[in-house]
Formats: sequence, structure tokens, C-alpha cells
Amino acid sequence: MMDLISQMKMVDLLMKLFRGDMQHINPYPFTPQKQKNIPNADSGGLPRSTPEREGIPSKQVQRFFEELDNCAFIHVHSAMVLRHGRIIAEGSWKPYSGSYPHMMFSLSKSVVSFAVGCAVEEGLLSLEDKAVSFFQDKNALFRSPKINNITILHLLNMTSGLKCNEVNSVVEKDWVRGILQSDCAFEPGTEFSYNSMNTYLLSAILNRKTGMGLVEYLTPRLFEPLGIQDVHWDVCPLGIEKGGWGLWLRIVDMAKLGQLYLQKGRWVVDGVEKQLVSESWIEASTKMDTPTHEGDYSTGYGYQIWSFGAKSAFQFNGMLGQYVVVLPERDMVIAITSGSPSLFADETCPIIEKYFGDDASDLSEAPLPNDIKALRALREALGQLYAIRETAPKPKRTPPLMARLLRRFVPEKESPPPAVPEAVLPLNHGQFALEPNSAALMPLILQGTTNNFGSSLTQIGLEFFPGECRITLTDGTDTNPIVAGMDGTPRRGCVSLNGEIYAVGCTARVTADEDDRPVLKVFICFIETPSVRIMKIIQVSPDRILIRFDELPSVEAAIEVLFSLVGGRESQSSLNKLFLDTLGQQRLDQRVAEVSRPRVRGTRINAD
Repeated sequence: MMDLISQMKMVDLLMKLFRGDMQHINPYPFTPQKQKNIPNADSGGLPRSTPEREGIPSKQVQRFFEELDNCAFIHVHSAMVLRHGRIIAEGSWKPYSGSYPHMMFSLSKSVVSFAVGCAVEEGLLSLEDKAVSFFQDKNALFRSPKINNITILHLLNMTSGLKCNEVNSVVEKDWVRGILQSDCAFEPGTEFSYNSMNTYLLSAILNRKTGMGLVEYLTPRLFEPLGIQDVHWDVCPLGIEKGGWGLWLRIVDMAKLGQLYLQKGRWVVDGVEKQLVSESWIEASTKMDTPTHEGDYSTGYGYQIWSFGAKSAFQFNGMLGQYVVVLPERDMVIAITSGSPSLFADETCPIIEKYFGDDASDLSEAPLPNDIKALRALREALGQLYAIRETAPKPKRTPPLMARLLRRFVPEKESPPPAVPEAVLPLNHGQFALEPNSAALMPLILQGTTNNFGSSLTQIGLEFFPGECRITLTDGTDTNPIVAGMDGTPRRGCVSLNGEIYAVGCTARVTADEDDRPVLKVFICFIETPSVRIMKIIQVSPDRILIRFDELPSVEAAIEVLFSLVGGRESQSSLNKLFLDTLGQQRLDQRVAEVSRPRVRGTRINAD
């Protein structure tokens, strides 16, 4: 009965989504959590070196970054390569920056696994403990016997079979009660079924046993020893860290976590090597005893950690392209943040294996001869990475030696500032009221993952200056001015959405649509997240504009992810049937297109 009620709640959620009724999706008041992040480029004690000193040619590292850059499906934001515990290369695709924390999604799970290991070693938990034993105050009158049989181990290795899933977290306020009143798709321990609510329940159990949230509990045990500062972890409506997602980390912090596991739990703190968690826990966590059927680049699962193709390798994996890959045979760690459309592994994995896996050539355990030319070429390549290629400036070539020498004695003439393109002059200083719509400044994927469903945009203002434009966007509660570079250089800033503050990096360019009308194409990168808001602004008459909205990763990809997260195969099938019976396939396809790429008209409200 509870499963049917839960499924009907999810259908109601999806109906509101496809009606564009975003403000009423949350069944409880939204509480802002995310504050403004201050960028921090400090490596926190992780030493730096050159590829050659650590036995890898700079040319090989450069080819690795170039292949990431050239893959159209990955959309990498930042990447860091460690060998022998040292940073040998780090690159960010502008406007993204490794100095900002990034959404980790399910990579958060691996950190929860570490916390469970600490609690087990402190005698607070055992892997055989029954999950229900920690919540005697939430007893259900009629509880499924399968729920009663779930142990800590079942939660760790994703074999609980829970039907209560990620979508339930949007429609339920008390997540623990929702889990305990649900059921299992199979007898716990008999099958693998990926479900983030397993990890949330571990977080709730740790909260009960320690009297602390995950951040407080892990600060002296993990974050402080590793030099990871200002950690934020989103919480559920009742104030418990979400566990399975919600953690925000910098790229260097991700790399440190991988290095800690590579070192079997050992870390040097104030000059003294300490065992932060036992070597036996690291070995058990990465043993990959549970066969999986999810994704296409992992065949085994440990304690909230995935296997990887190379020998003895494993990965911490987060949705939409967040990875930490640990390669023990190479003594390497690779950390990556992205805006990929993939739920699990993507094209990043074979690229990592190609350059640093078992069959990769040219890697040496001993230092290689210095190659200053190759190292300079690598650093120049890392400085020319741009996330939005169509707005990126032309790559700068290193001038010949004579030209570089002349620059020391002959000052360069300053280039005149770029002029405002004539095609957008009619829009300059325009203020436009927008017709009723479901388009928001925040991309839909980001709204769904943060539960921050904002108001629709009501007004837009446009101003142009040499090399940039200023766009002012107003919805029901916030007015956000955004500056976008039109000269190839992204402009960074912040936006406030329902009380949460997000860093953005923006670029724009003038292009044309299929009718050869001028189009101002604006890219708003939410640089701490995987999401990009795209706006195409078209002037259709002196007083009218049309705005076509889109986002990366695409909403179509997000909807596929949404349906893939509704639990087991039986649960997914029944939800699809309920939803399609309610809405109808043809209408569903139409609404998916409308939600994915809304078209909004605006009318000028100020004089020319």
C-alpha cells in the first residue's frame, strides 16, 4: 500500500514538472543551504612536481588533456593528475576553476563509506547490525520483513533492494520513515541495485550513533588531516546530510581522497604519518565483491566504490562526470569534474586507461630527463582550455624567439577595444517583459538536484559595451545582473536564487538563426555545478524578442536519469506505466521538448 502511495506522489511530482508548475513541486518549504563560495587555489599541502620528475613524459600528459578536450560528449570542467603523491598537471576549462568547490553527486558516497569505516573501528557499528535497530521511534505498524533484514553491509554494497529511491527524496519530508515504510524489490543481500537512499540511511544511522552530522564527525578524522577546508554537505528536510549526494569539494580535495586510499589510509599530518582508517577497511572497501549490472565501465562494486578497468584500479564515481580514479599499479590518481550527460561512466574512463592504464607506454618508475620544451607546451595547452568553444578566443601561438626579445625593448601598441556588434544595437538598453513561462535562470537539472525550484523569469534587460554585454534577469523573487564576455574571455560573477548563491561564468556571441536573423547566444555556466544555461535572444520586431532556452547537460538526458533512478526494474516499469497512463506518450514527448527548450516572447516596456 505504501509503495502505491509513494508512486502516486511521484506521478504528481512529474505532472507538476511537465505542467511547468515548479513553485509547487516541493511538498515542504524550501530552505536555502548553499552560500557564496570563496575561491581557494591552495593545494593544502599536496606537493607539486613535473611529469618528467615522476616518470611520465609531458607530451603524454598533454595528449591526455587534448583528448579530453576533443571529446564532444564529456564537457570536462577541471582535471588533476597525481603521481607518487605529487600534482604533475592540473587544468581547468574556462570559465571553470579548480579553486571552486564542485558538486560531487554520488562521489559523496565514497566519503560516507570512509565515515562508516571509522565508526566500525570505534565500536559504534558492525556490518551485521540491522538498519531498523537504530530507529525504534519510527516503527511502522506493518513493516515488510525484507526491510527488517537490511544490514549495514547491505547498505554499503547496494544489495538492500530498497524500493524507496532518489525521487522519493523530493516528495517525502521524513526520508527515514519513507524508507522504513517502503519495501525491497528482492531479499537483501541477493542482488545489486544502485540506490542513493542506501547511503542516506547510512548517514542517518551515523547521525543517530554519533550525535553528529557527517561534516562534524569527519572533520577531525578526515577533512582536517587532509587539509580540506570549508566543507559543505547538503542536508535533508530534517537536517541530516544527504549522504548519497550533496557534498561539494575542490578538485584537489578529490585528488587527496584518492591518494589517501592509494596509501591504504595513511596520511602525513604535521610531519607524522597517521593511519586515518585501517588498511583492512580500505582493502575491504575496494575488493569489488558485488557484481553489478549498472553502467558500462565497471563490473564490480565494493563499499560505495566502483571497480575500474585497469589492474587493481577503482573509482569514486559521481553522476554527470565526477570521478576520482585510483591506479595502484601506476601509483597514480586522476580527479575530474564535468558536465557529462552520463549517469555512470562516460568516455573519460577509456581515455584514462589509454594513457595511464595497464597497456600505456612510456611510463617509468624512475625520473625521466627534463624536457623543458615539452613542459612549456603542456603548460601553454593547459592555459588554452575553454568549456564553450564557440565563444573561445583563437589560440595564442608562442611568438618566435626574436619577437619575444623585441618585446622587451619595443612596447606593443595597445589594441583598440572591440566595437559593439551592429546586429545587437537595436537591443541596446532594452527592457522587455516576458510572457508567462516555465523558464528559469537556473537550469532544470540543477533545480532538481538541489530542490531549488525557482520562479519563472518575468523580465530581461540588455546593455552592450565594447567586448561584453550586461543582461539583467528578473523572476518573482530575485533580480540578477550578469556580465557576459563577447571577446572570448568569460566574465565571472554570482547569482542569487531563492536565497542560494551560485558562482557563474558567462560568455556570449552574435550568430544567426535558420531565418538568418541575428541571435545573441548567451552561455551562463554555473561553475560549481555540471549545468549551463543557454539563451538565444532574437529580435523579431522593433519591440518584440524571442528567447529560446536550452541547457547542458540536456534535459532529455536528465529525464532519462530521472526514470533510471526510480529503483529496480519492476518499480521503474510500474512508474512509467502510471505516468504514461496519466499523461499519454504523445503529449509526454511534446512536453519533454517544451520543458527542454522553452520558447519565451518578450515585449519592450521602455522607450527606444
